[in-house]
Amino acid sequence: MDIKVGGLSYTSPMRLTDTAEKIEKPEMPFSEFLKNSIYNVSDSQKHTQELTEMLIAGKLDNLHDLTIAAEVSSVNFQALVEVKNRVIDAYKEIMRIQV
Repeated sequence: MDIKVGGLSYTSPMRLTDTAEKIEKPEMPFSEFLKNSIYNVSDSQKHTQELTEMLIAGKLDNLHDLTIAAEVSSVNFQALVEVKNRVIDAYKEIMRIQV
């Protein structure tokens, strides 16, 4: 509800039910997202390993592909480790809460 007096306007605060109705459910649960992320990191590392083996065997012409794959794999792994650390920190914080 908006009330206008002179040049000022007042908007009434939203009711909790209004906010709850507008919240959308996530596309997938967090556990599913985490599992998919772990699989993606694993696939990225496997791809880097395959490219390394191809380079050693002399079947890889472009060293840049290996370098890029290695960096992508490294960044993915670092991000996964950071998410793991944050989840553990959140769990510890929840365990400290006294009921």
